[in-house]
Amino acid sequence: MPIAKTVGTPEWIDSGAVLTNGLDLLGLRLPVQTIGGSLLDGVTTVTPSVRYLGFRAWLIYRYGEGHFPDSWQAFTDFSAYAECALVLGNLAQERSLNGLIGADDALIRLDANTSPISISPLVKVPATTIYTGPSEQLGISWSREDKVPGLTAQRGKPLALALDATLSKIPLVEELFGKAPKEASREELLELGAVARIDRIPDAEREALVAALLPDAPLPQERARMGSYAALLTLAKAKGALPTETDLFNAACSQKRFGQKVLDHAADGWLTYCIRDAIAVSLEATLAAVMNEIVLGPEDGRLGVESSRIIAELLARVDEHDLPLRGLKLLGNAESITDLTFRQLFARVEEQLAPGRRQERGISRWDAPLNELDLYNLALRCGAGALSLAVVTWIVVAIRVGAGVKEGILELGNLSYQGWRRLGLRDVILPEIDRLLREDPPLTTVAAGLAYRVVQQHQQIAWSRLQVDLHRDVALITTEGNRWFSRGKGYNAGRTASRLREALGWMKQLKLIDASGAAPDGQDVLTRALRVLSDGVGA
Repeated sequence: MPIAKTVGTPEWIDSGAVLTNGLDLLGLRLPVQTIGGSLLDGVTTVTPSVRYLGFRAWLIYRYGEGHFPDSWQAFTDFSAYAECALVLGNLAQERSLNGLIGADDALIRLDANTSPISISPLVKVPATTIYTGPSEQLGISWSREDKVPGLTAQRGKPLALALDATLSKIPLVEELFGKAPKEASREELLELGAVARIDRIPDAEREALVAALLPDAPLPQERARMGSYAALLTLAKAKGALPTETDLFNAACSQKRFGQKVLDHAADGWLTYCIRDAIAVSLEATLAAVMNEIVLGPEDGRLGVESSRIIAELLARVDEHDLPLRGLKLLGNAESITDLTFRQLFARVEEQLAPGRRQERGISRWDAPLNELDLYNLALRCGAGALSLAVVTWIVVAIRVGAGVKEGILELGNLSYQGWRRLGLRDVILPEIDRLLREDPPLTTVAAGLAYRVVQQHQQIAWSRLQVDLHRDVALITTEGNRWFSRGKGYNAGRTASRLREALGWMKQLKLIDASGAAPDGQDVLTRALRVLSDGVGA
């Protein structure tokens, strides 16, 4: 059965919901995020400053010592107030500091050139709330329903005491936990900021944070995090410079991986991340191509365009398909996508990936340059060619992990996360590849089918979100019969945020890496982490 016939696209009924924007409008970034979360917990895309973990632990400790009300709301209200003083103190010291929550409003107060300066919440959601997840994942604190959070004896309390040894010497701090002043002089804030700068972490505090991030006795679920940080430190040491997200992805996809056998599981994990991200990006790029074509219709597509016409127009832009496939050496100079069948394309991909290809733990690796990173980078910039590149991506993925997924290897389970709903490999992609190999349709027919499926997938996700919240309409396209209508919203395909950049930022702040690669402390931490992973502590 052709792809376009497998799931019916729902007709759109006006519910009166308000049009809103949203991310992950195909629902395909969720499996990527799930894999990323299993590999790198304790950090999020909105927690760029590792010292906030120490501030949070210290606030929990001092709040408890002050015998304030045992209430989550009372605690967060106080935290928002105390955090204001910390942010004001930081910006009074250096107004260009990054990673501070509420910095915009704080600068307005400081720039008013009045003294004393008001101390009151700068934001609705304080850092104490934002950093809750990372703090708990790193074993620093735990939640107590609607009560004040608790600190762990092994990691939380030592971190809090390390801060208290420094901050308790500041008179303004004692006032904050006493009568709670509503304002402070610029001089008092400068004094606080001198010891509470977000970018300068004292050694005792830094050691406590590193011990939480990369513990000597990790819990089983923490070993993946340790593997990820050890992989980044290994790359930094080998590169002699700051590693990047791309460095890690390239290494994870390569035959050599990270050059340390003990880090092979980390490499496998990040390769599965790249696989699911390549699927998501190539199909998001296909949706973007469809959207761009729809808005060329009457009234920017609002009057509707026949879906078959949209697909035909995209496939007619042959050069946008041929050029990237020629760059990948899947087409000859005199050939076009119109000349190939699916089976021929599959055979060409297999032939290119065959030299030196080896399989371990259900995952194939090769020396050829064709990999998931190449594919999603191309898909984001080749316009209509995204349709045919999506087909190539499915083929590469099937060759990469098809055997392991069919064997049911546990570590590859998230590649099929939520099954057909998220275009899982086991439920959708691999069976579809098998069908296409049997039937061998023209490549253009397969590319067209994927475009139809992308629109169906978007419709299903939009409907599911509307069912959860009747006031949230994220649909880009509506359908009536065989016509597609634009909702008047723009769309850009993109990558899933991996949190590796934030993790690298933490490593810089903790002086584990610098412009020369792995810093001396980072090399010591790497040695210890590799030993812990090798010994299987906590496994």
